[in-house]
Amino acid sequence: MSSALDAIEYDGFIDEPMSSTAFMFGINGWGDGPCAYDYDPWVHAEILDLPIVFRDDLPDPDMVACYSPEHEAVFVRTNLHAATERCAIAHEIVHFEHHDVGTDDLQEERADRIAARRLIRPRRIEELSGITDDPAVVALELNVTEKIMRVYMRMIRQGRISRYA
Repeated sequence: MSSALDAIEYDGFIDEPMSSTAFMFGINGWGDGPCAYDYDPWVHAEILDLPIVFRDDLPDPDMVACYSPEHEAVFVRTNLHAATERCAIAHEIVHFEHHDVGTDDLQEERADRIAARRLIRPRRIEELSGITDDPAVVALELNVTEKIMRVYMRMIRQGRISRYA
């Protein structure tokens, strides 16, 4: 038995948010208004056509993720805490975007800074400012690691970004 839904042509539907003004924070700029939505490294990787592959046999036992230029993919250790996984993928996307081959301290710092900017929206910091000043609690609420929170706070202290947008 067919229904009226069977007659609907679905090819014309879009997978984007319904509002044409919606945008993901940190992709095409740092504007943080009411139309911005939180940075999602999974969606960003999909936009970039960058595969995310889960493996336990990464080159270094202490490594949680890595970008492989040879495979043009991000490899992520399995069973990570959600915040660790989110931050690691955001960090590795920066290496992909900058065509990093190998790593050095400057590349790592750049990847941390850009990942922190994308993952932490000033508006969300402002929302939490009246609740707590504890960076660990704020990091937990924002689903980022304490390391990424420290990188963000250091950028504020250095005057690279303002506390609230």
